[in-house]
Amino acid sequence: MQVTLKERVLDISESVDVLVVGGGPAGIGAAVSSARNGSATMLLEKRGFLGGNITASYVETCNYFFKGTPFRSEGIYAEIEEKYHASYGSDDIRKDAPLRFSSEYLKIFLDDFVKGAGVKLKLHAFVNQVVVENNEIQAVIIQTKKGPVAIKAKVVIDTTGDADVAFSAGVPFEQGREKDGLCQPGTVSFRVAGANAKRLTEDGDLLKVHGKTFNEDYRAGKTNLSCKRQDLPFGRLTAGGQISYINYSCEYGIDPTDVDDLTLGEVKCRQYIMEFYKYMKEHFEGLENVEISSIAPEIGFRDSRRIVGEYRLTIEDMEENRQFDDVIAVYPRFYDMLAPDANMDGDGSVEGKGYKGHIYVPVEGNRSFQIPYKTMLPVNINNMLVAGRCLSADHVAQSGVRAISLCMMTGEAAGAAAALANNEGTSPKEINVKELQKVLRAQNINLP
Repeated sequence: MQVTLKERVLDISESVDVLVVGGGPAGIGAAVSSARNGSATMLLEKRGFLGGNITASYVETCNYFFKGTPFRSEGIYAEIEEKYHASYGSDDIRKDAPLRFSSEYLKIFLDDFVKGAGVKLKLHAFVNQVVVENNEIQAVIIQTKKGPVAIKAKVVIDTTGDADVAFSAGVPFEQGREKDGLCQPGTVSFRVAGANAKRLTEDGDLLKVHGKTFNEDYRAGKTNLSCKRQDLPFGRLTAGGQISYINYSCEYGIDPTDVDDLTLGEVKCRQYIMEFYKYMKEHFEGLENVEISSIAPEIGFRDSRRIVGEYRLTIEDMEENRQFDDVIAVYPRFYDMLAPDANMDGDGSVEGKGYKGHIYVPVEGNRSFQIPYKTMLPVNINNMLVAGRCLSADHVAQSGVRAISLCMMTGEAAGAAAALANNEGTSPKEINVKELQKVLRAQNINLP
Protein backbone atom coordinates (compact mmCIF):
# COMPACT_ATOMS: atom_id res chain seq x y z
CA MET A 1 0.00 0.00 0.00
CA GLN A 2 1.23 3.49 -0.81
CA VAL A 3 0.03 7.04 -0.30
CA THR A 4 0.81 10.16 -2.29
CA LEU A 5 1.66 13.42 -0.58
CA LYS A 6 0.12 16.28 -2.49
CA GLU A 7 2.50 18.96 -3.66
CA ARG A 8 2.13 22.27 -1.83
CA VAL A 9 3.31 25.70 -2.82
CA LEU A 10 4.52 27.74 0.16
CA ASP A 11 5.16 31.44 0.39
CA ILE A 12 8.51 32.37 1.91
CA SER A 13 7.57 33.41 5.42
CA GLU A 14 10.84 35.17 6.28
CA SER A 15 14.25 35.78 4.74
CA VAL A 16 17.51 36.17 6.65
CA ASP A 17 21.21 36.24 5.90
CA VAL A 18 22.07 33.25 8.08
CA LEU A 19 19.75 30.53 9.35
CA VAL A 20 21.06 28.31 12.15
CA VAL A 21 19.12 25.11 12.80
CA GLY A 22 19.63 23.57 16.23
CA GLY A 23 19.90 25.47 19.51
CA GLY A 24 22.51 23.37 21.29
CA PRO A 25 26.06 24.53 22.04
CA ALA A 26 27.12 24.56 18.37
CA GLY A 27 23.99 26.45 17.33
CA ILE A 28 24.35 29.04 20.07
CA GLY A 29 27.96 29.65 19.06
CA ALA A 30 27.02 29.88 15.39
CA ALA A 31 24.06 32.21 15.81
CA VAL A 32 25.78 34.62 18.20
CA SER A 33 28.97 34.72 16.10
CA SER A 34 27.02 35.33 12.90
CA ALA A 35 24.90 38.10 14.38
CA ARG A 36 27.85 39.85 16.01
CA ASN A 37 29.59 39.88 12.64
CA GLY A 38 26.78 41.81 11.03
CA SER A 39 24.47 39.20 9.52
CA ALA A 40 20.72 39.08 10.08
CA THR A 41 20.52 35.75 11.89
CA MET A 42 17.71 33.41 12.89
CA LEU A 43 18.08 30.43 15.24
CA LEU A 44 15.61 27.53 15.10
CA GLU A 45 15.24 25.04 17.94
CA LYS A 46 12.85 22.08 18.04
CA ARG A 47 12.46 22.13 21.83
CA GLY A 48 10.99 24.88 23.99
CA PHE A 49 14.41 25.95 25.27
CA LEU A 50 18.05 26.29 24.21
CA GLY A 51 21.11 24.41 25.43
CA GLY A 52 20.91 21.05 23.67
CA ASN A 53 22.19 18.17 25.73
CA ILE A 54 23.19 20.49 28.59
CA THR A 55 19.58 21.38 29.32
CA ALA A 56 17.60 18.59 27.64
CA SER A 57 19.74 15.72 28.91
CA TYR A 58 21.22 17.23 32.11
CA VAL A 59 24.85 17.23 30.86
CA GLU A 60 25.74 20.08 33.19
CA THR A 61 29.45 19.28 33.63
CA CYS A 62 31.09 20.33 30.38
CA ASN A 63 34.81 21.08 30.76
CA TYR A 64 35.69 18.87 33.72
CA PHE A 65 38.68 17.43 31.82
CA PHE A 66 40.37 20.86 31.69
CA LYS A 67 41.09 20.71 35.41
CA GLY A 68 44.80 20.47 36.13
CA THR A 69 45.73 21.14 32.49
CA PRO A 70 47.05 24.28 30.76
CA PHE A 71 43.85 24.54 28.69
CA ARG A 72 41.13 27.13 29.28
CA SER A 73 37.77 27.89 27.75
CA GLU A 74 37.81 30.15 24.70
CA GLY A 75 35.56 32.38 22.65
CA ILE A 76 31.82 32.51 23.20
CA TYR A 77 31.91 29.50 25.50
CA ALA A 78 34.29 31.28 27.89
CA GLU A 79 32.05 34.35 27.77
CA ILE A 80 29.00 32.26 28.67
CA GLU A 81 30.83 30.61 31.57
CA GLU A 82 31.91 33.99 32.96
CA LYS A 83 28.58 35.76 32.55
CA TYR A 84 26.53 32.80 33.75
CA HIS A 85 28.65 32.48 36.88
CA ALA A 86 28.36 36.24 37.54
CA SER A 87 24.57 36.03 37.25
CA TYR A 88 23.83 32.72 39.00
CA GLY A 89 26.94 31.67 40.89
CA SER A 90 27.01 28.05 42.00
CA ASP A 91 24.93 26.13 44.51
CA ASP A 92 27.23 23.10 44.31
CA ILE A 93 28.62 22.12 47.72
CA ARG A 94 30.77 19.23 46.45
CA LYS A 95 34.41 19.92 47.27
CA ASP A 96 36.75 20.95 44.41
CA ALA A 97 33.97 20.52 41.87
CA PRO A 98 34.40 21.95 38.36
CA LEU A 99 31.99 24.61 37.15
CA ARG A 100 28.64 22.97 36.50
CA PHE A 101 25.75 24.82 34.97
CA SER A 102 22.28 24.54 36.44
CA SER A 103 20.35 23.42 33.37
CA GLU A 104 17.26 25.30 34.57
CA TYR A 105 19.02 28.61 35.14
CA LEU A 106 20.94 28.13 31.92
CA LYS A 107 17.70 28.01 29.93
CA ILE A 108 16.87 31.50 31.14
CA PHE A 109 20.40 32.78 30.69
CA LEU A 110 20.59 31.58 27.09
CA ASP A 111 17.26 33.20 26.17
CA ASP A 112 18.73 36.57 27.12
CA PHE A 113 22.19 35.83 25.73
CA VAL A 114 21.16 35.04 22.15
CA LYS A 115 18.59 37.81 22.00
CA GLY A 116 21.16 40.25 23.37
CA ALA A 117 23.38 39.36 20.42
CA GLY A 118 20.58 40.32 18.02
CA VAL A 119 19.59 36.77 17.07
CA LYS A 120 15.96 36.16 16.11
CA LEU A 121 14.83 33.03 17.93
CA LYS A 122 12.12 30.53 17.05
CA LEU A 123 11.44 27.70 19.50
CA HIS A 124 9.21 24.68 18.77
CA ALA A 125 10.55 24.87 15.22
CA PHE A 126 11.28 21.36 13.96
CA VAL A 127 13.06 21.07 10.62
CA ASN A 128 13.20 17.87 8.58
CA GLN A 129 12.73 19.14 5.03
CA VAL A 130 14.58 21.53 2.75
CA VAL A 131 14.25 22.70 -0.84
CA VAL A 132 17.44 22.27 -2.89
CA GLU A 133 18.17 23.57 -6.37
CA ASN A 134 21.51 23.70 -8.15
CA ASN A 135 23.40 22.47 -5.07
CA GLU A 136 22.03 25.26 -2.90
CA ILE A 137 19.37 25.26 -0.21
CA GLN A 138 16.58 27.54 -1.40
CA ALA A 139 14.40 27.20 1.69
CA VAL A 140 14.20 25.39 5.01
CA ILE A 141 10.78 24.06 6.01
CA ILE A 142 9.68 24.31 9.64
CA GLN A 143 6.98 21.88 10.72
CA THR A 144 4.51 23.73 12.94
CA LYS A 145 1.04 23.16 14.35
CA LYS A 146 -0.27 25.48 11.65
CA GLY A 147 1.45 23.50 8.92
CA PRO A 148 4.78 23.92 7.12
CA VAL A 149 6.53 27.31 7.13
CA ALA A 150 9.30 28.19 4.65
CA ILE A 151 12.35 30.26 5.64
CA LYS A 152 14.92 31.46 3.12
CA ALA A 153 18.54 32.21 3.95
CA LYS A 154 21.72 33.00 2.07
CA VAL A 155 23.63 30.55 4.28
CA VAL A 156 22.26 27.68 6.35
CA ILE A 157 24.19 26.23 9.29
CA ASP A 158 23.25 22.74 10.48
CA THR A 159 23.90 22.40 14.21
CA THR A 160 21.24 19.77 14.91
CA GLY A 161 23.73 17.22 16.25
CA ASP A 162 22.19 14.59 13.96
CA ALA A 163 22.86 16.46 10.69
CA ASP A 164 19.12 16.54 10.06
CA VAL A 165 19.24 19.46 7.63
CA ALA A 166 22.22 18.05 5.74
CA PHE A 167 20.48 14.68 5.52
CA SER A 168 17.35 16.33 4.11
CA ALA A 169 19.50 18.17 1.58
CA GLY A 170 20.99 14.91 0.34
CA VAL A 171 24.42 15.29 1.89
CA PRO A 172 26.10 11.85 2.16
CA PHE A 173 26.95 10.76 5.68
CA GLU A 174 28.50 8.11 7.89
CA GLN A 175 26.99 6.80 11.09
CA GLY A 176 28.50 4.78 13.93
CA ARG A 177 31.37 2.34 13.63
CA GLU A 178 32.62 1.40 10.18
CA LYS A 179 32.15 -2.33 10.77
CA ASP A 180 28.53 -2.41 11.89
CA GLY A 181 27.20 1.17 12.14
CA LEU A 182 26.72 0.96 15.90
CA CYS A 183 26.66 4.29 17.74
CA GLN A 184 27.40 4.97 21.35
CA PRO A 185 24.43 4.34 23.66
CA GLY A 186 21.69 6.81 24.44
CA THR A 187 21.40 8.01 28.03
CA VAL A 188 18.54 9.30 30.13
CA SER A 189 19.81 11.08 33.24
CA PHE A 190 17.69 11.84 36.30
CA ARG A 191 17.65 13.99 39.42
CA VAL A 192 16.98 13.09 43.02
CA ALA A 193 16.00 15.14 46.06
CA GLY A 194 16.35 14.32 49.73
CA ALA A 195 20.05 13.43 49.78
CA ASN A 196 21.85 13.87 53.11
CA ALA A 197 24.05 16.77 52.02
CA LYS A 198 25.89 16.98 55.33
CA ARG A 199 26.84 13.31 55.35
CA LEU A 200 27.89 13.38 51.70
CA THR A 201 30.34 16.26 52.21
CA GLU A 202 31.55 16.15 55.82
CA ASP A 203 34.44 13.82 55.06
CA GLY A 204 35.51 14.61 51.51
CA ASP A 205 33.22 13.86 48.57
CA LEU A 206 31.22 10.74 49.34
CA LEU A 207 29.50 10.81 45.93
CA LYS A 208 32.90 10.37 44.29
CA VAL A 209 33.52 7.40 46.60
CA HIS A 210 30.16 5.90 45.66
CA GLY A 211 31.05 6.21 41.98
CA LYS A 212 34.40 4.46 42.48
CA THR A 213 32.82 1.69 44.56
CA PHE A 214 30.09 1.15 41.98
CA ASN A 215 32.67 0.82 39.21
CA GLU A 216 34.56 -1.81 41.17
CA ASP A 217 31.40 -3.72 42.08
CA TYR A 218 30.16 -3.67 38.50
CA ARG A 219 33.44 -5.01 37.13
CA ALA A 220 33.39 -7.72 39.83
CA GLY A 221 29.86 -8.75 38.81
CA LYS A 222 28.29 -7.75 42.10
CA THR A 223 25.62 -5.21 41.10
CA ASN A 224 23.22 -7.56 39.23
CA LEU A 225 21.63 -4.58 37.46
CA SER A 226 20.11 -4.80 33.99
CA CYS A 227 21.78 -1.71 32.54
CA LYS A 228 25.32 -2.24 31.27
CA ARG A 229 27.04 0.78 32.77
CA GLN A 230 30.10 0.79 35.00
CA ASP A 231 30.66 4.54 35.37
CA LEU A 232 28.48 6.62 37.65
CA PRO A 233 28.89 10.39 37.28
CA PHE A 234 27.00 12.55 39.78
CA GLY A 235 26.20 16.23 39.22
CA ARG A 236 25.78 19.17 41.56
CA LEU A 237 24.87 18.55 45.20
CA THR A 238 22.95 21.39 46.81
CA ALA A 239 22.62 22.23 50.48
CA GLY A 240 18.95 21.31 50.16
CA GLY A 241 19.84 17.75 49.20
CA GLN A 242 19.29 17.76 45.44
CA ILE A 243 21.66 15.88 43.13
CA SER A 244 21.23 17.62 39.80
CA TYR A 245 21.92 14.58 37.67
CA ILE A 246 22.85 10.93 37.85
CA ASN A 247 24.29 9.91 34.50
CA TYR A 248 23.66 6.18 34.48
CA SER A 249 20.78 4.79 32.46
CA CYS A 250 21.95 3.70 28.96
CA GLU A 251 20.47 1.71 26.08
CA TYR A 252 22.82 0.19 23.52
CA GLY A 253 22.42 -0.81 19.90
CA ILE A 254 19.82 1.79 18.98
CA ASP A 255 19.78 4.15 16.02
CA PRO A 256 19.53 7.79 17.21
CA THR A 257 17.70 8.70 13.98
CA ASP A 258 15.03 5.95 14.11
CA VAL A 259 11.72 6.76 15.79
CA ASP A 260 11.12 3.20 16.98
CA ASP A 261 14.62 2.92 18.43
CA LEU A 262 14.20 6.29 20.15
CA THR A 263 10.94 5.08 21.68
CA LEU A 264 12.60 1.87 22.85
CA GLY A 265 15.53 3.80 24.34
CA GLU A 266 13.34 6.22 26.29
CA VAL A 267 11.17 3.44 27.76
CA LYS A 268 14.03 1.07 28.59
CA CYS A 269 16.10 3.82 30.20
CA ARG A 270 13.24 4.82 32.49
CA GLN A 271 13.00 1.19 33.59
CA TYR A 272 16.74 1.17 34.30
CA ILE A 273 16.34 4.37 36.32
CA MET A 274 13.74 2.78 38.60
CA GLU A 275 15.91 -0.28 39.10
CA PHE A 276 18.95 1.81 39.93
CA TYR A 277 16.93 4.15 42.17
CA LYS A 278 16.08 1.22 44.44
CA TYR A 279 19.70 0.03 44.32
CA MET A 280 21.16 3.37 45.35
CA LYS A 281 18.79 3.78 48.29
CA GLU A 282 19.90 0.41 49.59
CA HIS A 283 23.65 0.62 48.88
CA PHE A 284 24.75 4.28 49.07
CA GLU A 285 25.18 5.99 52.41
CA GLY A 286 23.56 9.42 52.45
CA LEU A 287 21.07 8.49 49.73
CA GLU A 288 18.77 6.29 51.80
CA ASN A 289 15.88 8.77 51.70
CA VAL A 290 16.12 10.23 48.21
CA GLU A 291 13.24 10.43 45.78
CA ILE A 292 13.29 10.97 42.02
CA SER A 293 12.57 14.64 41.41
CA SER A 294 12.81 14.65 37.60
CA ILE A 295 13.84 12.55 34.61
CA ALA A 296 15.54 14.27 31.68
CA PRO A 297 12.93 15.25 29.06
CA GLU A 298 14.87 13.63 26.24
CA ILE A 299 17.30 10.76 25.73
CA GLY A 300 20.74 12.14 24.94
CA PHE A 301 23.15 10.76 22.35
CA ARG A 302 26.87 11.12 21.92
CA ASP A 303 26.99 10.49 18.17
CA SER A 304 24.82 9.74 15.15
CA ARG A 305 25.24 11.01 11.57
CA ARG A 306 28.55 12.55 10.49
CA ILE A 307 28.55 14.37 7.17
CA VAL A 308 30.91 13.66 4.31
CA GLY A 309 32.80 16.93 4.09
CA GLU A 310 35.57 18.34 1.98
CA TYR A 311 37.98 16.98 4.60
CA ARG A 312 37.45 14.05 6.99
CA LEU A 313 39.22 14.39 10.33
CA THR A 314 40.79 11.08 11.38
CA ILE A 315 42.12 9.57 14.55
CA GLU A 316 45.56 9.66 12.95
CA ASP A 317 45.23 13.43 12.47
CA MET A 318 44.47 13.82 16.15
CA GLU A 319 47.15 11.46 17.41
CA GLU A 320 49.82 13.15 15.27
CA ASN A 321 48.47 16.66 15.91
CA ARG A 322 48.45 17.33 12.20
CA GLN A 323 48.70 21.04 11.38
CA PHE A 324 46.17 22.55 8.96
CA ASP A 325 46.39 25.81 7.03
CA ASP A 326 42.63 26.26 7.48
CA VAL A 327 42.56 25.51 11.23
CA ILE A 328 39.55 27.03 13.02
CA ALA A 329 39.93 25.44 16.47
CA VAL A 330 42.67 23.92 18.62
CA TYR A 331 41.54 21.62 21.44
CA PRO A 332 43.13 19.33 24.02
CA ARG A 333 43.57 15.80 22.76
CA PHE A 334 40.88 13.90 24.64
CA TYR A 335 38.69 10.89 23.86
CA ASP A 336 35.54 9.63 25.55
CA MET A 337 33.60 6.80 23.89
CA LEU A 338 31.20 4.44 25.61
CA ALA A 339 31.49 1.04 23.95
CA PRO A 340 28.89 0.91 21.16
CA ASP A 341 28.46 -2.86 21.65
CA ALA A 342 28.23 -2.61 25.49
CA ASN A 343 31.59 -4.39 25.86
CA MET A 344 32.96 -3.17 29.19
CA ASP A 345 36.29 -4.95 28.86
CA GLY A 346 39.43 -3.27 27.66
CA ASP A 347 41.73 -0.71 29.21
CA GLY A 348 40.14 2.43 27.77
CA SER A 349 42.95 3.07 25.30
CA VAL A 350 42.39 4.56 21.88
CA GLU A 351 44.08 1.66 20.08
CA GLY A 352 40.92 -0.44 20.31
CA LYS A 353 39.09 2.14 18.15
CA GLY A 354 35.74 1.31 19.73
CA TYR A 355 35.92 -2.44 19.07
CA LYS A 356 37.71 -3.45 22.29
CA GLY A 357 35.69 -1.87 25.03
CA HIS A 358 35.24 1.74 25.98
CA ILE A 359 37.72 4.52 25.20
CA TYR A 360 38.71 7.10 27.78
CA VAL A 361 41.93 9.05 27.29
CA PRO A 362 42.34 12.12 29.53
CA VAL A 363 44.22 15.25 28.55
CA GLU A 364 47.98 14.65 28.64
CA GLY A 365 50.15 17.72 29.21
CA ASN A 366 49.67 20.19 26.39
CA ARG A 367 48.78 17.62 23.71
CA SER A 368 46.20 19.06 21.35
CA PHE A 369 44.69 18.62 17.92
CA GLN A 370 43.37 20.94 15.21
CA ILE A 371 40.07 21.05 13.37
CA PRO A 372 40.26 22.29 9.78
CA TYR A 373 37.56 24.48 8.26
CA LYS A 374 36.88 22.00 5.46
CA THR A 375 35.40 19.48 7.92
CA MET A 376 32.36 21.78 8.12
CA LEU A 377 31.80 22.04 4.37
CA PRO A 378 29.49 19.34 2.93
CA VAL A 379 30.69 17.97 -0.37
CA ASN A 380 27.61 18.74 -2.44
CA ILE A 381 25.84 21.80 -0.99
CA ASN A 382 27.44 25.20 -1.54
CA ASN A 383 25.56 27.46 0.89
CA MET A 384 25.68 25.23 3.96
CA LEU A 385 28.00 24.74 6.92
CA VAL A 386 27.76 21.91 9.45
CA ALA A 387 29.14 22.37 12.96
CA GLY A 388 29.21 20.43 16.20
CA ARG A 389 29.43 16.68 16.66
CA CYS A 390 28.13 15.89 13.14
CA LEU A 391 30.96 17.51 11.17
CA SER A 392 33.14 15.35 8.92
CA ALA A 393 35.22 12.96 11.05
CA ASP A 394 35.77 9.26 11.60
CA HIS A 395 34.01 7.56 14.49
CA VAL A 396 36.88 7.59 16.97
CA ALA A 397 37.89 11.16 16.13
CA GLN A 398 34.27 12.18 16.73
CA SER A 399 34.59 11.00 20.34
CA GLY A 400 37.06 13.85 20.85
CA VAL A 401 35.22 16.37 18.67
CA ARG A 402 31.90 15.95 20.51
CA ALA A 403 33.02 17.82 23.64
CA ILE A 404 30.48 20.54 24.41
CA SER A 405 32.82 23.52 24.44
CA LEU A 406 34.45 22.36 21.20
CA CYS A 407 31.02 22.03 19.57
CA MET A 408 30.45 25.67 20.46
CA MET A 409 33.85 26.62 19.05
CA THR A 410 33.13 24.95 15.71
CA GLY A 411 29.73 26.63 15.73
CA GLU A 412 31.38 29.97 16.40
CA ALA A 413 33.68 29.42 13.43
CA ALA A 414 30.74 28.46 11.21
CA GLY A 415 28.82 31.58 12.22
CA ALA A 416 31.79 33.83 11.52
CA ALA A 417 32.34 32.10 8.15
CA ALA A 418 28.68 32.52 7.18
CA ALA A 419 28.80 36.22 8.02
CA LEU A 420 32.04 36.59 6.08
CA ALA A 421 30.45 34.91 3.06
CA ASN A 422 27.57 37.37 3.23
CA ASN A 423 29.90 40.33 3.57
CA GLU A 424 32.01 39.16 0.63
CA GLY A 425 29.01 38.18 -1.49
CA THR A 426 30.30 34.64 -1.93
CA SER A 427 29.71 31.13 -0.60
CA PRO A 428 31.22 29.54 2.54
CA LYS A 429 33.39 27.40 0.25
CA GLU A 430 34.97 30.46 -1.35
CA ILE A 431 35.69 32.73 1.60
CA ASN A 432 39.17 33.90 2.51
CA VAL A 433 40.03 31.53 5.35
CA LYS A 434 42.83 33.81 6.54
CA GLU A 435 40.20 36.50 7.11
CA LEU A 436 38.08 33.99 9.00
CA GLN A 437 41.01 33.13 11.24
CA LYS A 438 41.58 36.84 11.88
CA VAL A 439 37.95 37.22 12.97
CA LEU A 440 38.18 34.19 15.27
CA ARG A 441 41.34 35.45 16.94
CA ALA A 442 39.54 38.73 17.63
CA GLN A 443 36.79 36.64 19.28
CA ASN A 444 39.23 35.09 21.75
CA ILE A 445 39.83 31.85 19.84
CA ASN A 446 43.48 30.85 20.14
CA LEU A 447 44.86 29.83 16.75
CA PRO A 448 48.46 29.29 15.61
